[in-house]
Amino acid sequence: MSIYSKIAAYMGYLMADTPHSWKDGPVLAILSGLSVLYGWGVRRRYQAYVSHPEKQAHLSVPVISLGNITAGGTGKTPTACYLARWLCRKGYKPALLNRGYRSQAEKGAAVMSDGEHILLNARAGGDEALLMARSLPGVPVLVGRERARTGQMAVRMLGAQVLLLDDAFQHWQLARDLDIVLIDSTNPFGNGHLLPRGILREPMEHLRRAGFFILTKSDLCSREEKEKICQTLRKYNETAPVAEAVHQPAWCISFKDWYEGRKDRHGCSQLTVGATVTAVSALGNPASFEATVCACGYHLGDRIRCDDHHPYTAADIRMMEEKAAKCGSVLVTTEKDAVKLPASDILERQVPLWVLGIEIVICKGEEALQTCILNHIGGTT
Repeated sequence: MSIYSKIAAYMGYLMADTPHSWKDGPVLAILSGLSVLYGWGVRRRYQAYVSHPEKQAHLSVPVISLGNITAGGTGKTPTACYLARWLCRKGYKPALLNRGYRSQAEKGAAVMSDGEHILLNARAGGDEALLMARSLPGVPVLVGRERARTGQMAVRMLGAQVLLLDDAFQHWQLARDLDIVLIDSTNPFGNGHLLPRGILREPMEHLRRAGFFILTKSDLCSREEKEKICQTLRKYNETAPVAEAVHQPAWCISFKDWYEGRKDRHGCSQLTVGATVTAVSALGNPASFEATVCACGYHLGDRIRCDDHHPYTAADIRMMEEKAAKCGSVLVTTEKDAVKLPASDILERQVPLWVLGIEIVICKGEEALQTCILNHIGGTT
């Protein structure tokens, strides 16, 4: 484990809602002080937009934002894909705007996909954007930190009629018609502290901006726990409807089939239930992926966890092979990770790698969600 990984693990322990040792006291005190400063900065920045709405850019088409109030994965990417597909079925032409985190295009503006061709790789445009581009043929995907700029490109160059902002609850530079906030049912608000003492990206009272809430991974907590989450949401937002969603495995196919774009199960190599696997991921919440692997009926022999958005190398592939060989397993990874893996090395070495596809399913409140969106974009059911 690298020094960075050790520090990240220790920070995760400090940010968890669990008892800590007295030895952690000085570090916790420092983090608490930094949280106060962070909160002051966030409130001041937000208030600047509230006090001066003219600072926000306004576009000529409806804008829907997907985001969360905590750091870590809540299922924004699969939810964005779900909404894009649904809007297409309703006859709209949506475009997805992604920041392109840690990519070469993050500080600029670029087209990851024009809806017909994928124009950038993961290094140039980001892993999440590439995953969405591969998953959504016909839907333009643009990357760049300034969503107003990429939004204008999507409308003028690609004819977008609705813009979906991925991970944009804290992106106040662009006005939106609807804020959809995703809440991880298994860890909704962390320990209640702001970063870096906790996982909150902004104060809880800012939940009042949300127009709709989705509780993701709702099957992994009890009814009582979900009711407690809803009570907390109602404390800050009395009007926004709440839906529930689950992460559902769609398929688990060989990397070769996935790379060639075959996901329809016909002619694909499917991983046999009961197989021993080594789970490989570079996610904000790797434990959730590993739980899904087990829920699919696979035996988790080992796990390989890399830092979120980790750029995989040929050396990583060799390490994965060695680990899998030691426990007699095959490798299973996510689509988000697969887009970053060096495909030529994997195919040439015939690495026993499988890709697990995850889809989000709205199991409660789907009609309310769709009605809410149509009301905000001027459509009809």
